[in-house]
Amino acid sequence: MAYTGSVPDIRHSHYEWMARAACADERAVFDDIEREHEARTICIVRCPVRSECLAYTKESEAGLHKDNRESVAAGLTPTERFRLDRKAARRADDPARVALSGHERCGTYQALLRHLWLDEPVDPKCWTGKLLRDRGMLGLVSQRETARTQLAAEATAGQPAPAGTDSGRSPRKQPPVKGSTPHERRVYRLWSEGLDDLQIARRMALSTTQVQRVRERLGLLAHKRPA
Repeated sequence: MAYTGSVPDIRHSHYEWMARAACADERAVFDDIEREHEARTICIVRCPVRSECLAYTKESEAGLHKDNRESVAAGLTPTERFRLDRKAARRADDPARVALSGHERCGTYQALLRHLWLDEPVDPKCWTGKLLRDRGMLGLVSQRETARTQLAAEATAGQPAPAGTDSGRSPRKQPPVKGSTPHERRVYRLWSEGLDDLQIARRMALSTTQVQRVRERLGLLAHKRPA
């Protein structure tokens, strides 16, 4: 066949993975800085093309300062990607680099960063540790909010609020890490015992699809069955 001089369009095939990204229909989440945790969960738990996203993000952001990076990508925040990029342009007041040794202890934040940055399988222990740390921080905020409300009530009533009573203002709702319903809490309890989706489904007389949906809603990674 004679050469026509045309250049084949390879853009579609090169970036075809973007259409399959879990964030494709969730842009509002990724554009809202207050929903960062939710965006990370979508990347880590649900996205089938996180590897492609990571490679694309590393290539397009290589050497950039943190001010030129936006949104969560491949499960990493802009600041995390900046701290992990050894070639990134830096200023004196920038956060310190993260140096990965390859010996980070599983369950720690450093180990989670290594998994995400090096495109390793994310260990459920590492991800759950992050969830629990976030929950603990939110719990502390909630306790402080409750204490302030009780002090305000005491000042208004002129007497201490009875211990253990509702101060009139509900604490800030925490994310359903352990489940906000008995159904979700039972899935979480069985998952925390190391059971996989099929085993949980059998225990609860559910389909594996139902268990998977609850697990993903709680931001939990699936346990793999032993080979």
